[in-house]
Amino acid sequence: MSNHLPAFFAVLSLLFYPAVLSASELLTTERYEHEEVHLGTLVRIILYAHSQEVAEKAVKEAFASFVTVNEMMNTYDSDSELSKLNRSQCAYVSKEIFTVLKAAKHYSTLSDGAFDVTAAPMVRLWRRSSRLRELPSEQLIAQAKELVGNHLWELEEQTQTIRLLKPGMRLDLGGIAKGYAIDRAFEIIQTHGITSLLVDAGGDFRVGLPPPNTEGWRIAKDNKIYFMKETAMATSGGRFQFVEIDGTRYAHIVDPKTGLGITGLHTVYVTAPTAMEADALATAVSVLGKEKGKKLISTLPKVSVEIVE
Repeated sequence: MSNHLPAFFAVLSLLFYPAVLSASELLTTERYEHEEVHLGTLVRIILYAHSQEVAEKAVKEAFASFVTVNEMMNTYDSDSELSKLNRSQCAYVSKEIFTVLKAAKHYSTLSDGAFDVTAAPMVRLWRRSSRLRELPSEQLIAQAKELVGNHLWELEEQTQTIRLLKPGMRLDLGGIAKGYAIDRAFEIIQTHGITSLLVDAGGDFRVGLPPPNTEGWRIAKDNKIYFMKETAMATSGGRFQFVEIDGTRYAHIVDPKTGLGITGLHTVYVTAPTAMEADALATAVSVLGKEKGKKLISTLPKVSVEIVE
């Protein structure tokens, strides 16, 4: 469901306490860690709570939210809300779907189409080409392009309605739904009074306040150590997932404007206030390339990018 690399980060923190706790309360704070598979990847939750009962209730609700997101936004399930929207071409949608699609519209506009949830026909075409190890014909690319573009779908805020303007169009939230799911689980856990937590889904994550006596959650990536707090990070790129066709290496990430896999085989790390924002922007930067991608990120508050060749 996602274009991002799996489990690229190692979270090494062992302890945490909320800054507002008294010395006596600190003694009752314990670390809890749970793992389950959701959205086709390993989801890990680490949090610090006063009791096992509180921790387990928060984690149970958080994992349940991943199930809900998958049931709504999985295009491989013909009964999902997104699949039904794709078939009907115009429908009232849930608050969750509308929230993600509204964000998707924004990031597509922001990135001049480098991130585009209508790119499903091109993605399908490229997957076939990757399996066959041959480029798609210009005719097939042109046909797919007819169904791709941010201008080809509309959302109506008042009626919470989504309208696809061309028959055969398909929306795919693979580049943003995982980030949304992380944010939703993170916020559910916070409702239980837990402020120190990490929600990691296949290497994309969001963290809260830091562990005790540390600068932040200790994160290892590309042989470097970073201390992070109250932020999110997503990974994208084709450095490790690519196919070689006629002497050129193409990544699994498709450029919506060309219909081909990108040829810039780098890894992109985007840090942003929310996982959904980081998720969408990581894909956009991968497609835009190093120069244009960094230029885009420089215009956004509290967002940063690192690109590893």
